[in-house]
Amino acid sequence: MQLVVPSLTLLPLVLNIAHVLVSGQVLEKSRSVWVEQGLVRGKIYNIDGRHIQIFRGIPYAEPPLGNLRFAKPVKKARWHQELSAVEYGPPCIQFMDFHRYDKFSADNMRRQSEDCLYLNVFSPYDHEDESKTFPIIVWIHGGSFLAGSADTGIDMELSFLNTKIGDKIEGNYGIWDQVMALQWIQSNIKQFGGDPSRVTLMGESAGGAACSLLALSPKTEGLAQQAIIMSGSVTAGWAIHRHGTPSWSLENLVSYLKCEKTITGAEYAADVVGDEHTPDELAQKKCNYQNEIVPCLGDDQTSSQQLSCIRKSLNFSSSLFRKALAFELGVSKMVVDGDLVPLSGAELVRQYARIPIMTGVARKEWAHKKPQFYNLHRKSSLTAEEAGESVFRIVEGSFHDTSPVKLSNSTLHLVANASFVRYIDDPSNTYETSRVVSALQTMEADIEFVAPCQREIDGYIYNNVTVYAYSFDYIPKSPIYEEEKKTFSLFGHTPVTITRKDQTLQDRKLEAFHGLDHAFIFSKGYSSNFEIRPFTTDDENLAKILTNMITNFAKNGDPSTRRFTWPMFSGNKTVEHISINLPPKIIQGELHWPQPKFWNVEADLISRHIAAGDFDTSSDPDADLTNEERVQLSAYRRAWWALWLLVAVLAIVIWGIVIYAVVSKGTSPRNKPYDNIVITR
Repeated sequence: MQLVVPSLTLLPLVLNIAHVLVSGQVLEKSRSVWVEQGLVRGKIYNIDGRHIQIFRGIPYAEPPLGNLRFAKPVKKARWHQELSAVEYGPPCIQFMDFHRYDKFSADNMRRQSEDCLYLNVFSPYDHEDESKTFPIIVWIHGGSFLAGSADTGIDMELSFLNTKIGDKIEGNYGIWDQVMALQWIQSNIKQFGGDPSRVTLMGESAGGAACSLLALSPKTEGLAQQAIIMSGSVTAGWAIHRHGTPSWSLENLVSYLKCEKTITGAEYAADVVGDEHTPDELAQKKCNYQNEIVPCLGDDQTSSQQLSCIRKSLNFSSSLFRKALAFELGVSKMVVDGDLVPLSGAELVRQYARIPIMTGVARKEWAHKKPQFYNLHRKSSLTAEEAGESVFRIVEGSFHDTSPVKLSNSTLHLVANASFVRYIDDPSNTYETSRVVSALQTMEADIEFVAPCQREIDGYIYNNVTVYAYSFDYIPKSPIYEEEKKTFSLFGHTPVTITRKDQTLQDRKLEAFHGLDHAFIFSKGYSSNFEIRPFTTDDENLAKILTNMITNFAKNGDPSTRRFTWPMFSGNKTVEHISINLPPKIIQGELHWPQPKFWNVEADLISRHIAAGDFDTSSDPDADLTNEERVQLSAYRRAWWALWLLVAVLAIVIWGIVIYAVVSKGTSPRNKPYDNIVITR
């Protein structure tokens, strides 16, 4: 099989070699093939007795420079000499430094460039029959649409592709890059042994959301036949912008470039600058950490003039500037453009779902978030008010993004109160920090991953499209070590490697978290700097099960293995998904039920029908209610009117008694004080 990633990697179906590092490859010979643009030369390796051909750094679009900046990609022109595809192309400009000290890709990350639209192809090679073709997996990396590249992992029989990081200013350009890469695959992948009629999209996190969109967009029809969507969904609030002005809009970016707005408040400055930059280096920066201010941005310019200026003159060479922008503006989201992204949220899925998918989430996506993420690390216990404030911040920051309209604070507080009761409240009225943080992790994961995944599943089921759903629940018995680089003035600002064991919250077991499944597909860690040590026999067995499920789905459209039958998720019979664990097992009901019901039904109902002013009162507010909800609402209304009627009757009776008492007293003979007075003349 082949796999492709935007940053794209193509991988003819041999995912079970995923744990073989490049250092274990034996070079045998070179091989050249013809593509639309010309001749390209790669290498053939012997990996565990299998011949694998590897082509790195094949350009699929013109460099997005000059007038091609912030524009749809342009197909790569022909080249007239043999192209050497033996080295990775440069990664795209990174807006976060997730992979700065990456074990596998740190060296290549230093080559960041806007000239980055390349793909890599890894596929089986049979010298006796070069006409053999294999299914293709197109791998789309994650990274919040702000970071990542095709080489942030180990080599295997895949194809990875790079796309521009960020979809803004304001036209989904990174996603358009992926569309062009898929078109290139259709035209050329057969030359590498790939079958263009068996293309499986596969992505995780932001890559999962992009994969989710590509499986639905009318612009990609025929470019892929199925999709594997891991911990990401186009229905998530962080994936597609829904209301207000996008933070990465042209107007907003220009205001920062001209220093009309200042990047990063004091609370972010330390994170942006870090310890690796000396005061002298910072003193040389212009406003907002820029190396130089864009000279052609003036006053009273039209948006087209501003865009033309930015295309020609914007300098992205300052990593501090890029990182500060990311801290200030947040996750770069896709936007509804009526073209590539015709709709947002569940409406997009219900209208355009067409190809089979395998999709799921980790048991507790944000289980590795530390108390520092919630600014609670300095407290051993909280008050109910402090816990409630943390809940509100998540509702305001995560749930609000899923709404098609801007919600009032009163509505958000109402949703937060309901969320507090569901996740935090406790009869003992004690709020230990570890318990609250654990609940916040679950709540945030439910909003951002679990509920969106279930929404997407529901949309596919509505269209009678095949869905295989899972929860990744396996947690290794060995410690998970996190390695990072820190700089200290004591060592002259030289990076020092720090390794620490991933710690769990007090009295709580670690649960499968966001991206942990990578350890069992691509490497032995959550990322190249997270590692499970030692990687046990159980870990190896789980890796075999998971990669077999993925490859079987890519080959046959069914992830079942010889020993385990994976049932389809169907709305017409008992709802089932599977737990990926040792051993895997079938689970009745929706993913992580009942949490998706709360966010997709109850919280949504509150935000649409209870918050005054947040919906169109000219329409029937009860139109979307179920029969059971209508009956309950009708009963509440009858009880309400009965209560008011009782109050009115009691008021009339009381007033009657008061009036009668007053009149009776006024007509009594005892109340005539002058009856005993006799007047004589």
